[in-house]
Amino acid sequence: MNAADLESAISAWRLDLDSARVRTDEQTLSTYMQNAGAVERRIAAVLFPQSTEEVRKLVLTANRFNTPLYPISGGKNWGLGSRLPTRDGTAVVDLGRMNRIRELNVRNRYAVVEAGVTQRQLYEYIQRENAPLLFNVTGAAADTTLIGNSLERGVGYFASRSEGLSGLEVVLGNGNVVRTGFGHFAGSRLTHLCRHGVGPSLDGLFMESSFGIVTASGFDLIPATESHAVVISKIARAELLPDLIEALASLRRSGVLNTVVHVGNRARSEIVLAPLLVEQLHGKADWSDPALRAQVGKMLDAEGFGPWSAVGGLMGSRAQVREAKAQVRRALKGMAKTIFLNDATVAWAKRLGRALNFVPWVRGREAMLNAVEPLYRLARGVPNDAAMKSAFWPVGETQSSATQNPDQSRSGMLFCVPMLPAEGAVAQAAVRRVEETYGRYGFTPYITLNLVEDRFIETVINLAFDRNNAAQVKAAHACNDELTAAFIKDGLIPYRVGIQSMKQIVDESDPFWQTVRELKKALDPNGIISPGRYCP
Repeated sequence: MNAADLESAISAWRLDLDSARVRTDEQTLSTYMQNAGAVERRIAAVLFPQSTEEVRKLVLTANRFNTPLYPISGGKNWGLGSRLPTRDGTAVVDLGRMNRIRELNVRNRYAVVEAGVTQRQLYEYIQRENAPLLFNVTGAAADTTLIGNSLERGVGYFASRSEGLSGLEVVLGNGNVVRTGFGHFAGSRLTHLCRHGVGPSLDGLFMESSFGIVTASGFDLIPATESHAVVISKIARAELLPDLIEALASLRRSGVLNTVVHVGNRARSEIVLAPLLVEQLHGKADWSDPALRAQVGKMLDAEGFGPWSAVGGLMGSRAQVREAKAQVRRALKGMAKTIFLNDATVAWAKRLGRALNFVPWVRGREAMLNAVEPLYRLARGVPNDAAMKSAFWPVGETQSSATQNPDQSRSGMLFCVPMLPAEGAVAQAAVRRVEETYGRYGFTPYITLNLVEDRFIETVINLAFDRNNAAQVKAAHACNDELTAAFIKDGLIPYRVGIQSMKQIVDESDPFWQTVRELKKALDPNGIISPGRYCP
């Protein structure tokens, strides 16, 4: 792409949309280039379509002037690239204004949403309709989008999200609009009931790919059950982790635990809970204060937060949940301290805390409950921003509730997310690798082992650093690259990578990636959509 082609494309895009929705000013570009991963990229323009037809026009213009596009739904892909394209000189297509909920089907438990619809929007819509439905929320901010995270194979509190998409509406790189499954048949009544349709199933082509721009999709919803409980289990010694993983995998295999189980190390639990505790106890306070940080650390110790804690869910009838609790207790007896929470027990504990607030010990317990409650709500399918504060606690950056975008802070983050077999010994070895690697670089490992199913674990390893410290930035990237390479060498492949790490997984000599390249030529012959992203 040369400068003349870019200028011509920008002029044509202003006809496709309007001048106010084609931004090339320095302030906009600078804002979009800010990112929590401290990765440097140059952006050519930011485009704001409001319909699928406008997206199609942008793609046709991009083909005419050979100018690449990089679609984002919300751009909150923190630690993996945020809003940045894989290559310099790309125009970002921000789909955030395509935020209509086209349909809510209560009987068949799905919604049809556009690319910019957020967790908050869908939750509030379901509440307004008084529908007996939940959806698969993530611990990310309430204003993160549904489709973008699902296409990246994000994992929520109930399941992997990619399996819940159906009937994708996609603008291909060649400008054609395709609807997957039964969706391309006029008047189809099965598009979001039977996702594979007839003929080849194309949905998977658009997961972690660069073949087109997904503008809308069906999104599965979950029926609210008669009863529920959130399970919280804590072990006191690190050497019990393999036994804990084996026990939890067995409970997942038998269907006793019927949601994703999140197993976090002490460091991870602390960065999530500590800022929430500080807000309960002190309101606005300096998060870098050593005395304050020591205080909340002691409170977590007193609550039994040892080296690892697990959170999972039980759903079903009252009898099913009652029996599931008994089975969890038996499986974890002598290994972990386990409690169960539901709406009634949380409400009772809050009433008791208010009644006895004059007792210092009770005030501390009340603060802990209030800190845990929004995280409990996540496990109940209620999106919120509580966990976002964990992005800022590691570097001691005090953050108000109104400004929780890591891109606009000095708090840096990178993620390494290898997949593991759900085997205790493998999990323990992976943890030791992370601890050894991070230790050499001087970083604290924040680790979550997510039992998505009974057979595999999604490992989320968060590396936190100060973006204002050039030496830390350099060390953070070197550490993350080394760890990613080590896991790949050991056959434990990450299920997604940051934009700066594509070369670590894309091998041009591999027939798989060669096939991806041939598909790219067929669906996006000019290489317009997200060049370099999951493709040679």
